[in-house]
Amino acid sequence: MGWFGRWLGDGVEDWPRDPFLDPFRDAVWQLLKDGRVEGWVTTSVAPMRALPAFWLRQEQMWSQVHWADGRREFLEEDYDPWVTVSELLEGHFTAGASRFERDETYDAVRVTGAERNRLWEELDHGVEPSARG
Repeated sequence: MGWFGRWLGDGVEDWPRDPFLDPFRDAVWQLLKDGRVEGWVTTSVAPMRALPAFWLRQEQMWSQVHWADGRREFLEEDYDPWVTVSELLEGHFTAGASRFERDETYDAVRVTGAERNRLWEELDHGVEPSARG
């Protein structure tokens, strides 16, 4: 490996793990509006490099909205200052719902246990819609 590879690092094994992001590692959040399930947000955490010059190693959070009617949104990334992370920790999530043609804010509740496992498998985090539009 040349100097560039040594500078970037060999892999992610020695990447710093941010405990602040632990609730978002392969997580599912239920979205509710007036007590009714409207969909789910799946989240994952991945390593990233940050400026200046991609020197800083840190993590970022990826989120994806899955609507109850079967539609899914494209993945969105979140990193410091953690807008989406903060919203979810506060128990809400703002999504651009195309059927409403405006942003909507939903109550967000973290799903755990067997229900989380079932939804994680069913929702298939990371699979994006077939075309950007």
